[in-house]
Amino acid sequence: MKLFKKEKLMLFPIDGTLIPLSDVPDEAFCSGMLGIGFAVLPTAGTVYAPMTGRIESVTDARHAYTVMGDDGTELLVHVGIDTVTLGGKGFLPMVSEGDSVKAGDVLARVDLDVLREASLPLHTVVLITNPETVSELQICKGKGLGGKSEAARYVPSA
Repeated sequence: MKLFKKEKLMLFPIDGTLIPLSDVPDEAFCSGMLGIGFAVLPTAGTVYAPMTGRIESVTDARHAYTVMGDDGTELLVHVGIDTVTLGGKGFLPMVSEGDSVKAGDVLARVDLDVLREASLPLHTVVLITNPETVSELQICKGKGLGGKSEAARYVPSA
């Protein structure tokens, strides 16, 4: 990857394989309507903070987490597709709104079998919901470990 003076890293939010947003089976995510980013097909159920920042929100259904990065970049980590329909079943948040997190800290534990039993796609999406704060985004490829492996690099807008 090309290196930039001010570049920042995002880590895998969960163990698995990176895929482009265009391969996510949900129109709102794959169209880019909600932001720019990537997805991971998970192989394990621990969800990690992709970047250092503050927890802005944890949804009532415990399936999505918003992290406001120290540089003003806002990330949405959304576990599974249509998982809001589970009403929190299978999700155990490890953070609360207002908590400070470091890249790699555990956000939640997810029982992926609950999602499979409900026939819900497991795709875990990471979106920059305020893309105007980023001047360039480069997504890595392949498999990685949640909270440890590099998933993407970005350059915050000046």
